[in-house]
Amino acid sequence: MLSFILGAMIGSFLNVVIVRTPNNESIITPRSHCPKCNQKIPFYYNIPILSYIILNGKCISCKKNISIQYIFIEIFTGVLFYIVLGLFPLNEAILLLIVFCSLIVLSMIDISHLLIPTYSIVILYILIIPKIFIYDQNLIDIVFGSIVSILYLAIPSLLLAIIKKNKDVIGFGDILLSGFVGSWLGPISGILCLFLASIIGIVFFIYLKLIDEKIKLLRIPFGACISISFIIIVIIEEWYKFKLFFF
Repeated sequence: MLSFILGAMIGSFLNVVIVRTPNNESIITPRSHCPKCNQKIPFYYNIPILSYIILNGKCISCKKNISIQYIFIEIFTGVLFYIVLGLFPLNEAILLLIVFCSLIVLSMIDISHLLIPTYSIVILYILIIPKIFIYDQNLIDIVFGSIVSILYLAIPSLLLAIIKKNKDVIGFGDILLSGFVGSWLGPISGILCLFLASIIGIVFFIYLKLIDEKIKLLRIPFGACISISFIIIVIIEEWYKFKLFFF
């Protein structure tokens, strides 16, 4: 339970990063405020999850709806903390949670603005360094996994771009993110992750088409799809090892 509470608190901070950094705003000041009326939020109305429920999803000042994103991120991060701290050794869990938090920020900004922040990619690649020591991995294997995943995503995208004469088939940020996925998971799991991300992207597209049939041109936030797929693969792989160990 404590791990969930900690995760929800971290999720509250992630919401600040998600909302402010695309607008080049400080994540430290000013204090939390309503984005619609700009009224500062008292600390007793700034409790993760509970405040949203108590206020019925509305600002205490202007009574306008608060985005469901806030409580979703807090609950999702809390669940991730609960799962990861329960499955992984502490050193691996801490590293992995930093990765997951970076991916949450990346995903939400990609969904909202269709862009992947450079700082999130830089953080993810930096986190590969402690992974080498914690997991005692070979640098050559990491580089090989990264190259394979990049090629797996880049070659079909390049061919499709040539055929359709469209340079915006896939973003450079998505390519870099695929490299991180391959370096972390290895070539086989990296490819599996990107394949699953493609399925998630297709499901997302079908869902939007069902909502609005007039949609013809739609840019899918593929960075978010890759991030979701990565989290799923990592947890499933560790859960499988966990079950093998105990059963």
